[in-house]
Amino acid sequence: MKSYLDLVPISAKVHKRQNRMSVFCIVLAVFLVTAIFGMADMFIRSQIMQARMEGGNWHVAVKNINEEQAKIISVRPEVTASSWYGILNYRGDQGYKLSGKNVAIFGSDKAWITEMQTGVIHEGGFPQKADEAMVTENAKAMLGLQIGDPILVDTPDGTSLEFTISGFMESFSKILKEDSYAVCQTTKALRSIYPGVTNGEPEDYNSVFYVQFSTHSNIRNTIADMKSQLGLSDEQVSENTKLLGLLGQSGNSFMLQIYSSAAVLFLLVLLAGIMMIASSLNSNVAQRTEFFGMMRCIGATPKQVMRFVRKEALGWCKFAIPLGISTGAVVIWILCALLRFLSPEYFAGMPTFGISLPSIAAGICVGILTVLLAARSPAKRAASVSPLAAVSGNANFLHPVRKAANTAVFKIDTTLGLHHAKASRKNFILMVGSFSLSIILFLGFSVTVDFMHHTLTPLKPWTPDLSVVSPDNTCSISNTFVKEFRDNSAIDRVYGRMFAYDLTVTVNGEEKRVDLISYEENQFKWAKDYLLEGSLDTVQNEDNTGLIDFEQQNTIKSGDTVTLHIGGKTADIKIVGSLSSSPFNNAPDVGTIICSENTFRQLTGQTDYTIIDLQLSENATEADVDEIHRLVGIEVTFSDERSGNRSVTGSYYSFGLFIYGFMALIALITIFNIVNSLAMSVSSRMKQYGAFRAIGLSNRQLIKMIIAEAATYAITGSICGGAVGLITNKFLYTRLITFRWGEHWDIPFAEVTIIIAIVVVSVILAIRGPVNRIRNMSIVDTISAL
Repeated sequence: MKSYLDLVPISAKVHKRQNRMSVFCIVLAVFLVTAIFGMADMFIRSQIMQARMEGGNWHVAVKNINEEQAKIISVRPEVTASSWYGILNYRGDQGYKLSGKNVAIFGSDKAWITEMQTGVIHEGGFPQKADEAMVTENAKAMLGLQIGDPILVDTPDGTSLEFTISGFMESFSKILKEDSYAVCQTTKALRSIYPGVTNGEPEDYNSVFYVQFSTHSNIRNTIADMKSQLGLSDEQVSENTKLLGLLGQSGNSFMLQIYSSAAVLFLLVLLAGIMMIASSLNSNVAQRTEFFGMMRCIGATPKQVMRFVRKEALGWCKFAIPLGISTGAVVIWILCALLRFLSPEYFAGMPTFGISLPSIAAGICVGILTVLLAARSPAKRAASVSPLAAVSGNANFLHPVRKAANTAVFKIDTTLGLHHAKASRKNFILMVGSFSLSIILFLGFSVTVDFMHHTLTPLKPWTPDLSVVSPDNTCSISNTFVKEFRDNSAIDRVYGRMFAYDLTVTVNGEEKRVDLISYEENQFKWAKDYLLEGSLDTVQNEDNTGLIDFEQQNTIKSGDTVTLHIGGKTADIKIVGSLSSSPFNNAPDVGTIICSENTFRQLTGQTDYTIIDLQLSENATEADVDEIHRLVGIEVTFSDERSGNRSVTGSYYSFGLFIYGFMALIALITIFNIVNSLAMSVSSRMKQYGAFRAIGLSNRQLIKMIIAEAATYAITGSICGGAVGLITNKFLYTRLITFRWGEHWDIPFAEVTIIIAIVVVSVILAIRGPVNRIRNMSIVDTISAL
């Protein structure tokens, strides 16, 4: 042996059992950091993919500039792509038609389609000539178009524009929902047909200049420099906030609040890792005070002992860090696989075995740095062990008893448990801090659940995939379609509604305006979850009864009788219930009365529908949708909401999976940390428990002593962690929720209850191991235990 450090591998073999818990703590800490950072990295990747698919791969849009300014922007070294973009008939109110349907005509440069959008071109290519145009896929399917075919677009002045099809592009969600078409031209071609031009400046063509920057540049500084160079105002330059925010380069004030909140959560994760490892090392060293004292006896200096402890701790990292990182990587792979399964359209590009380099780097750095930081105090403690303490076997040499345990309140076993918990101030702080940080982490991350519910609205059960809508909002959709749709294997669910708009009713002597709407079986079934009061069965089975929408009811209440004036006749409707939510958005002064189909037909004499909604089966194909579209014809509005629904579902799945994954991970780490910390604390006192048994204490009294010690840590940690956790929760809530939506913070009783329950369960699990160990050991074995 050339150095005392050569004893490290020998000590590791001898104390393999004691070291196992310390290694486990390091694995947990590295796993915590790797998994959380990796999940965050994969979440950001998934959201960037989705943001580029939905909103385009551009970073800023600049309006009210001239061609010279646009050229100056486009030649900047940070700019990778730029394009003008203008549009006619965006809202469908300017009178441009293609085969009787509204058509939006937009013009852009080639970079807009090929570089600043994702997978837009399905067939063919971007138009090269003024008389060429790309058309959306839904027009191809309905009109039977091919590349090279001519199309005629009717204009509001009665003339027609003729184009030759150069390709087909994706049908955007807005186009599908409104049952309209879109045509894409070059910027020059659009400007040649744009009406009402005065001086030929880009603003006359309603043109906006879109810019894509290199993601390796400092986009915020580039935007500021561009504004300064060209004298642009904040109103002229708008950001693609979601994409820049995900890239960490947004100057938006709300995104800055998100960044600050993420920094707080990042620090909490680091502190949790440090506290977890520090507590473990402290207990580990406490079990081997005599060993370090013997090292002093054979000539080791305090400095050598400190180096010994640090090298031993770093030696554990050789095994613990790779294991923690690999376990975290497996969790990330599982989550990515779930995303691809739940929403393949948006996350098909997510790598099967994605490697998150930031999370691996964070795991390694946190593992090594936290071990070095956490080992400092135990190393000093080990170095201060005297040879006399080693020879005498006094494990409490560093903490001489200055005051006897107070037995006035509790029995001796409980009192000794409380006394043991507080005997070492440093160990008490570490244990309480470990408990507290778990609670703080949970309460801090719980704010992200509220954030998710505010930013994303899940699909309601009545959300359709397809809708057949009356173009004039009358009951003109034949009810024969319902039977045909039900016989179609591609359709899972069919439900229609009849509408009678803006009817006059008299209630309590006052005249009101209402919309009368019919429900059928499916819609009444879904309404059960939103029923505030009353009976759905009564509405379904009794004529002249109805429900009201609570949010729009005005003065109409459940129990009122409403006199309806329709077609020169009157009829009474008894309001027998109210709903908290419905699919309708009426004017503020117009209420909603929902009734059965029988009641609607008796009151109005109408038998056909205003809208028929369809939910498709899982095996439905595009060919099935096209067939349904051809069946209903072009005289109705065929609204395809699948793209928008997939977008909402993709966002909700990805956000929810990662947020609830974070919460579950923190809960598991809390359980493992508490179980491990208490087990190590008890193990460090095994010789004391043996001495107590030797002087007459029973196993039951020793168990009560352990329970009292664990309860002291848990109660103190819960109080401290709960207090700081609530402050952290409020701080993050203010930045993430109040700042954007104005909602005031309330004490999260549900979250507090959950984490306290997790702590209690963890303590119960933690004391089982030591209790069973004491029961199964003889007095001699307990005294001689190391």
